[in-house]
Amino acid sequence: MSDDPWSSEGSAGERPERDGRDRGGDAADPGGDAAGRGQTTIDYAVGVSVFLLVVAFVFAFAPSLTAPFTGDATDAVVVADRSADRVANDLLVEDPANPAVLNATCTGAFFDTDGPDRSDDCRYDANASDLKGTLGVISPARTVNVTVVGGETTLAAGPSPPRGADVSVARRAVLLDGADASVVVRVW
Repeated sequence: MSDDPWSSEGSAGERPERDGRDRGGDAADPGGDAAGRGQTTIDYAVGVSVFLLVVAFVFAFAPSLTAPFTGDATDAVVVADRSADRVANDLLVEDPANPAVLNATCTGAFFDTDGPDRSDDCRYDANASDLKGTLGVISPARTVNVTVVGGETTLAAGPSPPRGADVSVARRAVLLDGADASVVVRVW
């Protein structure tokens, strides 16, 4: 007998006798002594959970990988906002030190596309006949509409947005002839 308590009976180097049953050994356990070493329910649950998390991650973040290459309307919000600021704080004001106080004569002349391009006292170079150029909108895919609404006065330039269009709107509160008015810029 061997002095080693972990060795099986018999002389050293001999395999113990088997009872004839195949215990299904594997490469790590050639003798097949690891009974019940199959996949457990916990192993299966962990594997499926990790798989589902990976699939959810891919579906959640794959669209953001292609977002820079797709056309969306986020730039229309910026164009509308900047155009409204330009109209209400620069183009139609009498004095830039008093933004949002529109000059009534220049405002009327700006929206009169049949009249002369500008008056000498006005701060714009061209009237609303070239609305995109005046506002600095260089994208050919964008269309602009500017409307000033105050009291009984409504002045508009540019085409109306089509039904169902994705329209971005920017509004500015202004004074026109000493009365409250709104500048509304629509971009689509």
